[in-house]
Amino acid sequence: MPKQSSNFWIFALLILTFLIWSNSFIAIKVLLARMSAFDLLRLRFIPVAIISWGLMVLFFRAEAWQIVKAHPIRVTLGGLLMVISYNLFLNSGMKYVQPNAASLLIALNPLLTLLLAVRFLHEPFTRRRLLGTVVTFIGLALVVLLGRVGASGGTWIALEKVPYALLVLGGPLSWAAATVIIKPALKNHSPPVFNFVSLAIGSLPLLFFIDRPFIQKILSLSPLEYGAAAFLSLACTILAYTFWNIAIKHWHASNVSLFVYLNPPLTAIFTYLFFGIGIT
Repeated sequence: MPKQSSNFWIFALLILTFLIWSNSFIAIKVLLARMSAFDLLRLRFIPVAIISWGLMVLFFRAEAWQIVKAHPIRVTLGGLLMVISYNLFLNSGMKYVQPNAASLLIALNPLLTLLLAVRFLHEPFTRRRLLGTVVTFIGLALVVLLGRVGASGGTWIALEKVPYALLVLGGPLSWAAATVIIKPALKNHSPPVFNFVSLAIGSLPLLFFIDRPFIQKILSLSPLEYGAAAFLSLACTILAYTFWNIAIKHWHASNVSLFVYLNPPLTAIFTYLFFGIGIT
């Protein structure tokens, strides 16, 4: 495939990825009204673990084993950071932080990824790239904060909620670290299969936390909550994580991470469309 055509499809995949992920903050907020951060982690990733292990065993056993043998540390750390660390930080903070505020905090990911990628992947670093990344975030923050986007007309984080905002910040740090860790391993492997392996390993510990109270809580969910959980497991994780890996394989990690800036405005738009919470 010509490079220009390949770049177009990667660009399109990333746009689709963030159309999906921008709604994840809304789905998370819906489910956190009924459960703890750890319950939500189990609800989202236990099905992911079952699906990923099933796909590996049935269809990708040979390549999955090659990935594990070649990159045991990278695939394990990447999986644990993307599954346990990122989502536990995000879920814990979002219990008290509005979706659009959380999406703005997650938008620090490009800066963190740039710094890590320059240090560990030797990606090009120029003042222009750094300035562009910082200026874009500042501009985005001004639009979201001063524009009073969503969340009952405001995004400012109250002083007493700052500790929870700091928890949310653990999310982009975990994701940036995972992205930099897995990129070298993707060079010679299929991104979808690598995704199944990392998700299977990262979510494996959660299978040991299936208990009766958790099952009873699942059975008490409403149709809307089941839909939100399925969206998080299937669209946001199985599908969108794969798209992310494809992009990371072919582009600089720091370039791919810039698409995270789509999260806050898209989250605000979907919050308005679904809940009628205004955008000034």
